[in-house]
This record gives sequence, C-alpha cells and structure tokens, in this order.
Amino acid sequence: MQDVKLSDQLGAMAIIDELYQKQQLLLEHLDREGLRANLKENIKTFYEAKGQIVDDKIVDEGIDLWFDNRLRFVAPKRPWFQHFLVRCYIKRKLIFSLFSIFLFILALIFFNNLIYTRDVRQKIDSYYSQILASEDSLTELRNEFKQIDKTTVHYAQIPVKNLKTSISNLLSQKIIPTVTKPTINGAFITDDENGLVKQFKQINDSVTTKLSDIRTQLNILKKLLEDDKRLANLIDDDEFIKTSKEYHVLQNAVDTVLDNLNQGQRVIDFNQIETLYNSTERAKTIINKIQIDNQKLLALKVPKSDMVPVIALQSDLQADLKNLNFDKFENYQQMMSYYFNLAQTNLTLTIVDKPNYKSGVERTHEKTNGKSWYVIVTPTTSSGIATPLWVTSIETGETKLVDMFGQQVSQKEFNKVKKDKIADGHIDENKLCKKPIGRLEFNCPNTVKAGRILEW
Repeated sequence: MQDVKLSDQLGAMAIIDELYQKQQLLLEHLDREGLRANLKENIKTFYEAKGQIVDDKIVDEGIDLWFDNRLRFVAPKRPWFQHFLVRCYIKRKLIFSLFSIFLFILALIFFNNLIYTRDVRQKIDSYYSQILASEDSLTELRNEFKQIDKTTVHYAQIPVKNLKTSISNLLSQKIIPTVTKPTINGAFITDDENGLVKQFKQINDSVTTKLSDIRTQLNILKKLLEDDKRLANLIDDDEFIKTSKEYHVLQNAVDTVLDNLNQGQRVIDFNQIETLYNSTERAKTIINKIQIDNQKLLALKVPKSDMVPVIALQSDLQADLKNLNFDKFENYQQMMSYYFNLAQTNLTLTIVDKPNYKSGVERTHEKTNGKSWYVIVTPTTSSGIATPLWVTSIETGETKLVDMFGQQVSQKEFNKVKKDKIADGHIDENKLCKKPIGRLEFNCPNTVKAGRILEW
C-alpha cells in the first residue's frame, strides 16, 4: 500500500462527511411517517413541559400544514426595477418595434428640419440676390427714361408730361432699401432666419412691384411717343391736310383725337382716322364714276329735263360721300344700271286689256271727297315684252320695281278708256304714253298726270 498524504485523506473525508450528512438529511425528509411521528411526539412533549394542553387534532393539522409548505418554493420579493427589466425582456419584440419607430420618427424630423433649413436659406439667398439685381434693373430704367425724355413730342404733350412726372416721382423714391446678408451658423434654422426670410420676401415683393409699375409706365410712354410721331407723320402730310379740308368728317376725327390727348388720354386711336383717310380714295373713285355715268347718259342724248331723278340720286350720294358714308352706293349702282337700260329702250305705257283685269280705277278721297282717276298700264317694248319700272305710289310713298301700275289721268281720259272697253269688251286705243331711246321720261298727252299708284 502506498502512503497517502494526511491532507488529501482529510479533504476526501470532509467531502464524504458532507455527502453523508446530505444523504441522512434527505432520508430524514423522505421518511414522512417517521418524521411526522417524531415531530408530533416532540411537540406534545414540548407543550406538556410548558404545562399547555394542546388537542391532538390541532397538532395534526399544524403538522399537515407544515408538510404542505415545507418543500414549497417561495419566491423572494424583488425590487421594482428588476420587475421592469423582466417585463422589458418579455416584451422585447414589441419594445424593439416601438423603439425602431421612435428612432425613425426622430430621423424623419431631423431630415425634415435639415430640408426646411436648406429651403429657407436658399430663399434667403434667392431674395437677397434678387434685391441686389434690382439695383441694376433700376439703373437700366433710369437710363432708359433719360433717353426717352429726349424724344420730341408733337401732339401728346399733356399725357406725356403726366407720365414723365409720374415716372420721375417713382424713380426719385427710395425703392431699394439697404440689406445685409446674415452670417449663417449651425445646421438648423434659427428664429432670426425665419424672420429674415419674411423680411426679404416683403422687400423683394415691394421692389418688384415698384419696378414693374415703372416699367409699365415707361412702356406706355414709349408707345405714346411712337403713336405721337406716327400721328404727326400722318396728319402733317400735305396730301392729308388737303384731303381733310375736302372731307370735314376726316378733320373731325383728327380733332377728336387731339381733344382726347389734350384731356390727358394716353391712347391714340388711329383706327377711325386711318379708316376714313383710306376711304377717301374710294370716295374719289365713286365721284369719278358719277362723272363718267353722266357722260354716258349724255352720250345717249338724254335731255337735261329727264336727268332730274338721276341728279337727285347723285346729289344724295355725293352728300353722303362728303361724310365718307358709302351705304347708298350699292343702291346708286342698281339705279344707274336701271337708268342706262331705260335710256336705251323704247317703251310704251299700254293700258291693260285682259279678261278679269281692271283697266281703270276711280278713287274717292275721304277727307276732301275729291276724286282721282287712274288707268292700269304696263310698260312694254316694241315687241310687246313687259318691262318693269321703278314706281312711287302717290298714296303711300312706297317705291317698287313693277311691270304694272295705275297711271293718273283726267276724268275725260278715264271715261274715254271706259267707253272704249264697254263698246266691245276691248280697248282699241290702248297706247297711253311713249318713251323713245335716249329718254328717261314718257311723252304723254295733257290728259295724263304725274300721279301713280301701286294698289287698286
């Protein structure tokens, strides 16, 4: 046998003793009935020694409760922070999700603040640059005004003077205030910068509005000066002056424009002047046509006595042409065509002699009880073709182009025609008046009067 160190032996024996004690304690705990009997005996002995009489039932009940709780684990009471940590661990997924959302919101707020800060500072830079650029624009406007101020004014002195005074007053004002760009510190916007962007915006808007007003008035002034020069070139022309003396309506239009300018009107209306001036050529052309028409009628040997309606028509048209009014020109052309055809045609006023047609009519005037007599006639050519004539009714004043009308005659002539028709139902002498070529009026006997009617 080999020698063993005493220390090793003692160490092993200490462990064995500890294990033995644990085994004995375990066996003691596991032997419930033995333990119960010993407990009950010892407890009764203890109480008897103290002179206390305890009922066996109570002792048994107490021992049973002890056995029920002796191996039960009773968790120790922990502090609130440990409970909080435990709950956090249990809800770690939810807490992690909420924490992630919270971090995302913080990041979003952070980046929004950065973007807002960038935008505000860009606006400050933009407004500041625009305000500085306005200085150059103002200088250009002043130089432009100096050049325009040298332009000669012809007829628009009053509105030009008013505009120049207004522009001068605007240019003399302190339009652009002195501004200083701030030094930017920090990553985020400050209250001073928020206030500054509003201030710069107000200044820029005010400056822009004033410069726009000046520019607008300068444009109006330039346009007015251009129109003034154009007006002067037009109405100071010798041909225009001569024409305006001939056509007073043209001079009246010029006077109206000049009066408006003298009252301060800033717009020169050329439309009426130019329209009237251009129409004078047409008026002159029409006047020449009237002379040519007269020459044509003279070439047809129309006597002056027959020219009365033509001269009246031409005089009426010429009166309108003096006012450059061409409304009656179309009617004049139609009537002259009618007169030319009439002058070149042989016509006879033939009394109507048809069944179921009246050949004459007797009129009784209500107011005077007087009477008038008319025979119904048709203008016909030598070949018997009916040709319409312009006829004005003596009763209504209406004028129509007709191929049948009532021609006023004396009572004697009326009775003669009536007697002729009653004799055999036909009118043998049905030729009332004749118009040869070269005439506009009919040659009629003394029994024929001038009056004509359109209805019977």
